[in-house]
Amino acid sequence: MLVLGIDVGKRELFACLQNGSTSPPAILGRRGPVANTAAGLAQLATWVEKQAKGDRVQVVMEATNVYWERSAHHFHRVGFQVSVVNPAQIKYFARSVLRRGKTDAMDAEIIARYGLVMRPTTWTPPAQVMIELKQLTRERETVLARRTQENNHLIALRDAEHASPVALSLSQGRLELLQRQVNEIEAALKALVQQDVHLTQQLKLLRSVPGFALISAITVIAETEGFARLTTGKEISAAAGMAPAPQQSGARQGRGRISKTGNARLRRIAYLSALGASKSHSRLRTYYRGMRDSGKPAKVALIALGRKLLCIGLAVIRSGQPYDDGFLLPRVGAGPTPMRDLTAAL
Repeated sequence: MLVLGIDVGKRELFACLQNGSTSPPAILGRRGPVANTAAGLAQLATWVEKQAKGDRVQVVMEATNVYWERSAHHFHRVGFQVSVVNPAQIKYFARSVLRRGKTDAMDAEIIARYGLVMRPTTWTPPAQVMIELKQLTRERETVLARRTQENNHLIALRDAEHASPVALSLSQGRLELLQRQVNEIEAALKALVQQDVHLTQQLKLLRSVPGFALISAITVIAETEGFARLTTGKEISAAAGMAPAPQQSGARQGRGRISKTGNARLRRIAYLSALGASKSHSRLRTYYRGMRDSGKPAKVALIALGRKLLCIGLAVIRSGQPYDDGFLLPRVGAGPTPMRDLTAAL
């Protein structure tokens, strides 16, 4: 198999085509800089086809901001196998092979070599509705952060000894504009969900789980692409960076933590949803209180509850059945339940 490594920049691409059937892998060709435009990608794809001479080619690139998307969609559209990897994986792979120096051309070469050695999984484009859903939820998060900042600024102006009426008016106007934008985004999110029957059903199932409100449920669906590529509880906890990360070496037993190697937005939503679930009238609250009574700190218990919420969310989506408080958790004080915990089965 041939691997095309692409170093993606904002305006330019550098590419390196390698053949993994030889030892060491042979470099068949390099290209760059190539314009990161539709025309530049078309030229690059034509060059790869000529070099490959009918052999199968896997295209590997880093997930660099949003600049990789045009390349990934183009090569997938014209029939190439595409893999999109975390830049941290390339960074540490480069260290493992003792790469010296760093240029765009060298990055393309190391990305191609990573593809030959590690065989990353194939990337497939998400549905259009999922792309829009993710953009809207992230835009809402950005606008909310700016609204908080502007509100704090307005409070400071009002508390000043001498506040300019013009400054107060401008700040108030910006705050009202940001609130209107939040309302517009939330209306667009609801309209987008209502237009898609499958998405509406997923949202209904996820909202049956205590702790998941409308926006948090939409965000979870957007960040996981409707749990399309997740099948087990370990996978969803790893995707959110909530998997346990033990610290042990020889006789030293360090303090454990979560890995945080994953989607920070998904992890934040799980934690905030756990705050709500810990106050709900469900057995998820009992689960949280049990951890607290056993001596676990509040944050540790909330993180554990957040991980369980993600596992339960995955379970209800995959099963197509809403949350059942009596099924997922055994009754307090009861003996072993004959039913396996669905989240444990995941």
